[in-house]
Amino acid sequence: MKTIYMVFNNKEKLSVSVELYRNLKEVFEDHIKVKTCFLDEVSPEDISDGDLFIVLYEDRVFAMKDYISSLDRVVVLSRTIQKQFLPDIFSIPEGTDVLVVNDSAESTRQTISNLYGLGLSHVNLIPYMPEEDISAYREVKIAITPNEVLLVPSFIEKIINIQERCIDLNTFITIINKLDLNNEQITRNLLRYTQLIAENNKGINQRYVTEHLKSEMLKKIIHDSQNAILITDCDYRTVYVNDRAQTLFDAGDRSGAALEQIFGDGAGILEGDEEEENLLFSRGGTNYMVAKSTIKVVDQTVGYSFVFNDERQIKNIESDLSRKLAKRGLIAKYSFDDILYHSASMKKAISIAKKAALTDYTVLINGESGTGKELFAQSIHNYSDRKEKPFVAINCAALPESLLESELFGYEKGAFTGASSGGKLGLFEQANKGTIFLDEIGDMSLHLQARLLRVLQEKQIMRLGSDKIIDVDIRIIAATNKNLREAIERKDFREDLYYRLSNIPVFLPALRLREEDVLYLMEDFLGKNYGRLTAEERQALSDYQWPGNVRELRNAADYYLLLGELPESILKADSSDSDEYGDQKDPDAPEDEKVCTAEARQPRREVSDLKQQILEIIRDHTERDSGIGRTSILWELRQQGTRISDDKARKLLHRLEEEGLIEIGKGRRGCRAV
Repeated sequence: MKTIYMVFNNKEKLSVSVELYRNLKEVFEDHIKVKTCFLDEVSPEDISDGDLFIVLYEDRVFAMKDYISSLDRVVVLSRTIQKQFLPDIFSIPEGTDVLVVNDSAESTRQTISNLYGLGLSHVNLIPYMPEEDISAYREVKIAITPNEVLLVPSFIEKIINIQERCIDLNTFITIINKLDLNNEQITRNLLRYTQLIAENNKGINQRYVTEHLKSEMLKKIIHDSQNAILITDCDYRTVYVNDRAQTLFDAGDRSGAALEQIFGDGAGILEGDEEEENLLFSRGGTNYMVAKSTIKVVDQTVGYSFVFNDERQIKNIESDLSRKLAKRGLIAKYSFDDILYHSASMKKAISIAKKAALTDYTVLINGESGTGKELFAQSIHNYSDRKEKPFVAINCAALPESLLESELFGYEKGAFTGASSGGKLGLFEQANKGTIFLDEIGDMSLHLQARLLRVLQEKQIMRLGSDKIIDVDIRIIAATNKNLREAIERKDFREDLYYRLSNIPVFLPALRLREEDVLYLMEDFLGKNYGRLTAEERQALSDYQWPGNVRELRNAADYYLLLGELPESILKADSSDSDEYGDQKDPDAPEDEKVCTAEARQPRREVSDLKQQILEIIRDHTERDSGIGRTSILWELRQQGTRISDDKARKLLHRLEEEGLIEIGKGRRGCRAV
């Protein structure tokens, strides 16, 4: 196993090291060990086991001469941004002044260079130097920053946060070459990684993919093909015969032979029409469908290719398609057994989802970002009768309307400018007999909502540029982090589609409403390292409100595994600020305003009844060393048909404590009956 050191001057940019660590492990997995070192803390013997050293800037290379024997082992890191941020950047009007804000002058200039390298030439990028007169930037209204939002001047009206930059493809290729780590697994990971990052104007990403395809094409597509393939010159003399054709047609040593020498009288059918997609051909009692194509060079015909599909392949095409879709990753990886929880609210959500999975009803999953909506969607698919069929997922917010439409419905040859010459199979067709998961459905345009409604109602689709109706047998699962009822009132979402989607609604609670799940999940993420957490760190994890939910908790675990400490944002969080986030509401529940109004009208007797109801819940959950938290009390009340606000619950609990009936503990101790 190779050891790579990420070298920094000091600990000022720990968030950068976390992102770079994740990039390296995503591509190299267990083939490397990644370590972090800070030059102001280490000596040469501390890093003597390093095979390669990564630095952020060129001027840091020379500084390494005092620590390692050969500077050839130093790689200067180049970074880029995630592809998902390009639409926001390129939507900035032409000629606009844009402030670029980073944590230092050096990193700001590097960020600008990255952006120009991505082709962002239609705007004027201005480096932000806080030590200069700030009035010089007063006219600028838009800023771009790689996760340094707090450094952006307050007068900026729009901030585009491109998050921490990630390692670019050229750096990965350099590392692979220097460490001789070129293998199929790493290549596969790197190809997947290139789909997530932006490509600079040198086209390195595309060239890498193209060269890889060239090296694999002959082996995987032609030589080892299950189809018989022949290539002839323009006089129908063979110039290439693949293994399958040699076996079927006894054409092993016949290079340069005419087709009639191989097929006899049957050769006339193959030599007839100049180009034919479905030519019926019989040989030795077996029927074949032959695709004949003309090979041209500069508009001059130089030969023909013939691809033979026998009748057994044609009969099994549907099952074959399902198998190939599964190989391409159109499968659900997770099941309900992969969902870790202790909370009653998650138990309820899983119970509903399992019952829904056994039907063909459409399911609408509602929950904040990071609560595990796709995990639930995959689990529903794998719990259903469709589990052996394709599972196709698409994020409706990640693509512009025109692209999303072509991805979902597919298109015919020549349907629009830039369309593939052979047309394209849409995701609805690829998911046939299986499940399609439409994430962030609340961001779908009204035009596409109308088309989706027809799919739900008629189970039929029509490709772009076609007048042919295609029947599809699919189960639809949708998800959103938005309140679709409010979107309906704003006319941003169709009411009829909402009711079609929400046959069975599944609500995923936010992590802050699942107190008992936080440490349980953290223990799984950290494994044997969980025991290193101090009591104070565990208390901080319990008190933190987790606006990023399980995804943020996972990030905190990665941070701890790399640096041995929790992020400062968690350690310094003030639990008294918990109301900032509030309780996540089921979209079908009454609005807060209505609840509060109802509380205000309650007579004193009803308040007394509420206190008694809460006291009984606390008594039922009181144990020697623990009790029940406020959010869990609210959930229990809702189960009993009582809805009150968090603020109301807090006041009633303090009254019960003043009356000496309960004790309110800190953190996870919760409320206990006295």
